[in-house]
Amino acid sequence: MRILVTGGAGFIGSHTCVALLEAGHAVTVLDNLCNGSEVALQRVRELADKALRFVEGDVRNPNDLARTFAGGVDAVIHFAALKAVGESCIDPLRYFDNNIGGTIALMQAMQSFGTQHLVFSSSATVYGAAETMPVNEDAPLGVTNPYGRSKRVMEELIRDLCAANPGFNAVLLRYFNPVGAHPSGRIGEDPIGIPNNLMPYVAQVATGRRDHLNIFGNDYSTPMAPACATTCT
Repeated sequence: MRILVTGGAGFIGSHTCVALLEAGHAVTVLDNLCNGSEVALQRVRELADKALRFVEGDVRNPNDLARTFAGGVDAVIHFAALKAVGESCIDPLRYFDNNIGGTIALMQAMQSFGTQHLVFSSSATVYGAAETMPVNEDAPLGVTNPYGRSKRVMEELIRDLCAANPGFNAVLLRYFNPVGAHPSGRIGEDPIGIPNNLMPYVAQVATGRRDHLNIFGNDYSTPMAPACATTCT
């Protein structure tokens, strides 16, 4: 299949591109590189030993979408979004414009070019402060920040399009803090600026890129496994 991966130069997107290429699909990446790297895409090509088409552009820009879809797209995997919870609380309009606006523009392009299959990268943050753990897929939804709100709205927009167009198919994926790297070590999570997730921050401290890790809160004890307690204390 000819698959478009929006945000394919990012952490999850780059790993997905490797898997798609190794499975024999033709891959096009659309990314504005605001938190991704063209170096990662070159390493994706090397790891899969296959060609990959890269379009540097913004998912909100109709012209960028038109030149991306021009070669034909059978399915879309949509990763392109801003994802920092704290930043979304400071600048919610930027998140609504980028995440929600980008998804609307993408679906409009899909309709224009006859692409009917979508895999959407949502987030477990749509569950909000879950009342029970572990969280099941059918747990009640709730949001506690603008980032989570943008993801929930994006999910609802996609559901509405599926309901209005029976031929349109979509899958919504809700992640809980994905971490790790390719077995080769050549691609992994390397955010631009200060990391917003714990594991890349810890990794940057471990490699000397940052001086220390702040641990907030000393008001109650957190039970740990013995091995973890030895490491963390």
